Amino acid sequence: MKTLELTDLFNRYLQNTCSEEELELLMLHFHSPDVRALNELVAQELDKNDLGSASQEQDLKVSIDRVYQNLRNRISDQVIDHQKTVRRLWSPIAAAAAVLLIVGLGIIFYISYYSPRRADGRDSTKDLVNDIMPGGNKAYLTLANGQKLSLTDVANGTLAKESGVEISKTADGQVIYTLQHAEGGMTATNTIETPNGGQYQVCLPDGSKVWLNAASKLIYPVSFATQKERRVTLSGEAYFEIAKDKQHPFHVKTANQEIEVLGTHFNVNGYSDEGSIRTTLLEGSVRILAGNGSGMQRRDAYGVVLKPGQQSILAAGKINVTEVDAEEAVAWKQGVFNFHNEDIFSLMRKLARWYNIEVIYEGSVPDVRFGAEISRSRSLAQVLKILEKTEGVKFKIEGRRVTVMP
Repeated sequence: MKTLELTDLFNRYLQNTCSEEELELLMLHFHSPDVRALNELVAQELDKNDLGSASQEQDLKVSIDRVYQNLRNRISDQVIDHQKTVRRLWSPIAAAAAVLLIVGLGIIFYISYYSPRRADGRDSTKDLVNDIMPGGNKAYLTLANGQKLSLTDVANGTLAKESGVEISKTADGQVIYTLQHAEGGMTATNTIETPNGGQYQVCLPDGSKVWLNAASKLIYPVSFATQKERRVTLSGEAYFEIAKDKQHPFHVKTANQEIEVLGTHFNVNGYSDEGSIRTTLLEGSVRILAGNGSGMQRRDAYGVVLKPGQQSILAAGKINVTEVDAEEAVAWKQGVFNFHNEDIFSLMRKLARWYNIEVIYEGSVPDVRFGAEISRSRSLAQVLKILEKTEGVKFKIEGRRVTVMP
């Protein structure tokens, strides 16, 4: 793109007169070879609006930091629509400054809008003539007596009564456990399982809430009333909001890890095909214990305590802790795919679970990295068309099989 064309496009963006196609073109330009020219335009705009002297690197950084902080304060003003990808509602200058900051940190970031044409102008609808709708509230509940219920098919209302607890289903996709009276003896267990293309929410009898992502399973007692500790077992991914009860700690067991909780909000991604278990803390405090085949290792030697905004990654028996944007980890719960510098293989595993598809790779697929936020309410073809705009990969849908090609 010639500088004059970029200048015109950038000015139209600042004046809020860009069409969706022009906005898409500008966003794609952020990580093109001409990105330096775009940086200069942003710096000039900062100068014109008295946001600091763009001629001095340190002054420019201060200006950008100031505007970026304003952006962070307003970042919750977003609209996730059934027909559009996430849009940020910020002032044009703040958006431009944020873009410059992100580019300066080397982070790939763009916002794409649905278009039936690839970035090279070729019509991609020929390869994506089939389409698959997104997942929804689908799950199976297995009661203590072995009865398996499809929560999609059963009527709303009371499902069963076990161990002094009433189990009911609500219209908005929740299973709720209500303690009616405590019963002694062994406590029965239930299992809720989401298939590929499913998600569901459970409100446990202690008041804790659990959101299950696709292809996930939670095993838990019907009642915690007679137990010293509250223990559940998870495979897949779930977001937990644990009711506070210091006298009865909450434990989440996965394949090779245990989480000890007193009262907190956190996300656990423990899919078996991911090669690691990621636990992200949003609020409170949790202790992460690495496990092995014979049980949990000594907590005084291997326990790791997370603080809000931290994520533990358990791989090959070792736990590493990093600082993260915790909201990114729970974007799925808010109905969003949040791809942050994500490789094609990790990205396609997420799509496979949500759209219940098989993914195969043809040819030498490049190591393409993606940065985007896309509504999970979009159809698969719409999502794939957005991803094709990287020009690094293309896709073909045949039934429930998706082929990824260079």
